[in-house]
Amino acid sequence: MVRSYHQYTGKPEKGGHRLNEDKKTERRREIIAVCLDCFVEKGLTITTTKDLCTAAKLQNGGIYYYFSTKEEIVLACAEEAIDRIENGAFGIVFKDISDIKSMMDRLGTMADKMSPTMRFLVSVCVSKEYGEKVKPALSRLASRYPYYTKKIAAVLDCTPAEVEPLVHLSILALNNYMIFAERALFKPQIEAAKKELLRLAERKERRSNGSFGGGET
Repeated sequence: MVRSYHQYTGKPEKGGHRLNEDKKTERRREIIAVCLDCFVEKGLTITTTKDLCTAAKLQNGGIYYYFSTKEEIVLACAEEAIDRIENGAFGIVFKDISDIKSMMDRLGTMADKMSPTMRFLVSVCVSKEYGEKVKPALSRLASRYPYYTKKIAAVLDCTPAEVEPLVHLSILALNNYMIFAERALFKPQIEAAKKELLRLAERKERRSNGSFGGGET
């Protein structure tokens, strides 16, 4: 079936009805995901709006039915990058936290996979054009760390204060590895966090078995 110009661009046909807002929002989310992949592949400074329209299967300029400016597209893609990395990392944590070793191994694999996405995000953050404008999204991410800390503490039956340094150390290690791809720096940090998380998991196990003792608190 041949698609019309209006189907490609999302613009309403004369005499026709506009896309309803739900469909437009859904299509916008799809376009953001595709545009992020395009930015990750080609790079922030090289990617053109023509590239983005082609990737999203829109005719030239069609993307501006969904976004007012290229800046709006870039910032939406930066937020999508944050979501992908955050959901990837903490999704693994809460799925595998009962097996600390497996969890840490999978986090390393996730970091390898997400490295290009993180590098795109960094390029936005250091950009003179977008750097200041992406800060609110980064602040919102940081504001969610206490929630994750409390959730991990609840799983391990420890206090948030005990697990907080391990959460931040792991985040720092993963971020640095995704940016610099330097496993020699990543491994000692992640091993240190793993060792302490294993200790907390073992303490929980002893408590649940009624064999807690030795003066450890």
